[in-house]
Amino acid sequence: MVGTSLGAVLDGLEATVVKVEADVSNGLPQFAIVGLPDSAVSESKLRIRSAIKNSGLEFPSRRITVNLSPASMRKHGAGLDLAIAIAILRAIGTIPEAVPEALGFCAELNLSGNLVPVGGFVNLALAFRREHISSIVLSMQQHPQFIPIPDLHWHPFSSLKSVVHFLSGKGIDELASPGEEQVPLAAFFEEEAAGDFADVVGLPGVKRALTIAAAGKHHALLVGPPGCGKTMIAERFPGILPHLTPLAALEVYALHQAAGIQRVPSRTPPLRIPHHTLTRAGLIGGGAPPMAGEASLAHHGVLILDELLEFPRQTLDSLREPLVQQKIRLTRAGHSVVLPADFILVATMNPCPCGQRGFGECRCTDSAVQRYWSHLSGPLLDRVDIAVSVRPEDLAQTESTIQTSEQIRTRVEHARKELEARRLAAFTRQPAPQGRVAPLSFEDYEDAAEHLLRRAGKGLKLSRRGIASVHRVARTIAVLDESDVVSTAHVEEALALRGTIATP
Repeated sequence: MVGTSLGAVLDGLEATVVKVEADVSNGLPQFAIVGLPDSAVSESKLRIRSAIKNSGLEFPSRRITVNLSPASMRKHGAGLDLAIAIAILRAIGTIPEAVPEALGFCAELNLSGNLVPVGGFVNLALAFRREHISSIVLSMQQHPQFIPIPDLHWHPFSSLKSVVHFLSGKGIDELASPGEEQVPLAAFFEEEAAGDFADVVGLPGVKRALTIAAAGKHHALLVGPPGCGKTMIAERFPGILPHLTPLAALEVYALHQAAGIQRVPSRTPPLRIPHHTLTRAGLIGGGAPPMAGEASLAHHGVLILDELLEFPRQTLDSLREPLVQQKIRLTRAGHSVVLPADFILVATMNPCPCGQRGFGECRCTDSAVQRYWSHLSGPLLDRVDIAVSVRPEDLAQTESTIQTSEQIRTRVEHARKELEARRLAAFTRQPAPQGRVAPLSFEDYEDAAEHLLRRAGKGLKLSRRGIASVHRVARTIAVLDESDVVSTAHVEEALALRGTIATP
């Protein structure tokens, strides 16, 4: 007789549902698992045998063959223990094959028959949901980490014996009584940001530039001497970003959990600040199976590269694709994976090795400055929309109105909604031809503003990407200023923000 069950495994960050088939037939006692299991799955035979016996259940002394489908994919980890045990018990009739609903099983077994938590269970649960499986059986120890997912029900148990009783109709869900709902699950909450923009004295121009970057999701570069406040204000940047939508928050939580990072369920955009010794694989991901790098861990959030020119050039150039595509394609040993990477880059740097060129008395030679800037390639710099000089004297500037991060966030949220409405309206009027990039829309531009942008593009020798960048930033400025049209003043400010920094 053949018994079946459904499990799931992680392949890097992706989760795949696995159908487990167990055949128990007459013959010499043998236990074989086929379907490309790794060592952790193969060793589960000893754990499953002991777990079934120590749960007071019969383990068949016959020929047992377990097949894991799809057979062409390598199965990693011990998360299939429970699914394999259930399939065997169904094959020998201990558990009836027919159940009222399809169930997914994600738990490891210890020798005593207790259920042990598995990593990345949110991604595993999302994989089940994609296959229209609405109920998941997991370890009771993971119950505090459960989060509400639409059309998905958690069933936590402490032992294999309690799972068998539940499937046999002799027991109930350990967290519910018949006719009662499960206990409330932990919901996403809004964390307080690490710092507030109101804590930063002065720097009104930098605050204005970062507000524009937050509203339009523009990448920004802050350049200034040591101690001028670049890092301090960059670390407060996530505080002015809108809170994540429930779907985006779930995506971020699942991504971090699959990567082995303990992150509380939060609607606050993630912030990643890697050290400049970071490798290329550490930034964009890598390994076998491919795992997420810092760019993916900053998905829907902010990636701060402090002391940008201290990073190796090869590492920085690996960001050229994700800055445009918002995703990363990796191929390792014939295995391809696409990692999400929709983040806002905020980079800080000194203008030269001593940090004083253009701001104070510089001791660096021209050749030393050239070598220093050579870490930053032209194509990467072309992808930065906003570049701002952070001057020490700006710290002494007084502001007519000091706004908190929450006040700025409200403006940013309104601006994003308006920008999205304009984008959809422009696309509806002039959809892009299939396979081609949509042309720039100047419908909300004044004639003089459009003429200025075209003339500046030729005069400043901007690339097509550079012109499109100025076009987007000018529209963001207009929306923040609550203007229905983009004026020459908005284009001039966008050009100034892009042209503040020039390589030596």
